[in-house]
Amino acid sequence: MSDRTNLIETISKIDMFSTFSRMLRTAKAEDLLQGEGGFTVFVPTNDAFGKIPDSQMNGWLSETDQVSLKALLSYHIIPGKLFAANLSGAGTVKTLSGQEITFTDTNGLRVNRAGLQSRNIEATNGVVHGLDTVLTPPANAAETAVGVAVAAAAAAATAPVPTTPAAVPTATTPAATTETTPVTKLA
Repeated sequence: MSDRTNLIETISKIDMFSTFSRMLRTAKAEDLLQGEGGFTVFVPTNDAFGKIPDSQMNGWLSETDQVSLKALLSYHIIPGKLFAANLSGAGTVKTLSGQEITFTDTNGLRVNRAGLQSRNIEATNGVVHGLDTVLTPPANAAETAVGVAVAAAAAAATAPVPTTPAAVPTATTPAATTETTPVTKLA
């Protein structure tokens, strides 16, 4: 019997990943890592999240639908298991958010510009690597999802209210008239 647990449990048991684990729960994004998988998760350490301004952290955590937080978390996950030995040869890979991350081996293994702090933490459905920096999706990743919702809300809020006679019922329209039917008494 294996001592390994799934990715969610593995991440939650490692103290230096507690912020990422809490964010997964807060955003209800744990389903990203459910199933058989074969996922690679690049988990920023608590110290990495400490570099993020409080206002930005609070924004992610207090956003009503948490689209930005989910986009951020999914940017740290790629399909398939990639161990540290394979990262430098992987080049560029798409994350679950649809955005790409790049692996290099200049001054140590790097994901975008973030250095690996811990490597090859195996789980039943994937592998975890710890990062010294939070990966930031390209500006258009979160903006695209948020922008569509904001644009739709703005369009609905600024749409002119129809005032033409055809759109406003009047006393002479069929919708406003009533017809009476005689009532017959039964004996």
